Amino acid sequence: MGEIQIQKVQRTVQVKDADNKRKKVQKTYGKIIYRKTLSLDDMAEHIMKHGSVYTEDVVIGVITKLKTCMQEMLADGHKVKLDGIGTLYPTLTSEGVEDAKDYSPSENITRVGIAFLADQSRKSMYKARSMRDAVSLSTKLYSELTGEDEGLTPSPSPSGEGSSNTGNGNTGGNQGGNTGGNGGGGNEPGGDGNDQN
Repeated sequence: MGEIQIQKVQRTVQVKDADNKRKKVQKTYGKIIYRKTLSLDDMAEHIMKHGSVYTEDVVIGVITKLKTCMQEMLADGHKVKLDGIGTLYPTLTSEGVEDAKDYSPSENITRVGIAFLADQSRKSMYKARSMRDAVSLSTKLYSELTGEDEGLTPSPSPSGEGSSNTGNGNTGGNQGGNTGGNGGGGNEPGGDGNDQN
């Protein structure tokens, strides 16, 4: 079982009282402490440690070829499904016009991107319920690193109520993460400052 470290974050949020008036209150939420961003080399080394018969250079070569082919297929309008991981697919944002004859892809499409939908099959590790059952959540490491018992960090919430990288298991898009499409929401990269993206 994996372990995800949680930082306690204090936010100012607006709530409605009994008289239906909005007021500001302090609430504490959990925020994931991201350990680091793993590179292709890191993942190849990790795969080798699991007893793979392939050397690190072969693993890197296969993943690099997969990446190149995926980019080619996505650019050709295909969806790419990686069983047990999820589906990547091209998305776009478009301005509407009143008359269909006036619509021009070159003029009215304002953005083309790629979105990711995590595998939602019954046995998938990437479903919110499966992920929750597969990890333990702890604030212990953060407290040990900072010397703070509570590890409480003030972090004003820009609007509404809710934590920045927690919630109903969605990370933007339709039930999965959105990595460049028009699906909205998403995890803020934040965390421990090690994220290199």
